[in-house]
Amino acid sequence: MSVNIGINPLTWTNDDLPELGAEISLEQCLSEGKKAGYAGFELGQKFPRELEQLQAVIKPFQLEIISGWYSARLLERSVEDEIEAMKDHLALLKGMGCKVMVFAEVSGCIHGNLNSALSKRPTLAANEWLEFGKN
Repeated sequence: MSVNIGINPLTWTNDDLPELGAEISLEQCLSEGKKAGYAGFELGQKFPRELEQLQAVIKPFQLEIISGWYSARLLERSVEDEIEAMKDHLALLKGMGCKVMVFAEVSGCIHGNLNSALSKRPTLAANEWLEFGKN
């Protein structure tokens, strides 16, 4: 059995704090990832979100899109609205032959705000977990 390993572009540039690694181009990221032996990348902020453009960017490096982070907001919208909101993202991943989507709830997140104390992070009351889990 062979194993292919991919990497997140956070190694080169930070999606939560875009100024960290802002000077590093997507092409540099892909080139260095390929040279390091990675088979593919997770989508990041520097990647185009149109299928044809994404295919054109990836093809010269002979890399795959291995996953794509999705920022869910189930605490802020209905399940139906969430499904509708993720359709374009899923279509892009499917178009790239990707079989993995990283699904993360981010309602009320503070991770990109350096002025917000960690104590201000969102939390759920004990009675809210069951409904959240159902969703």
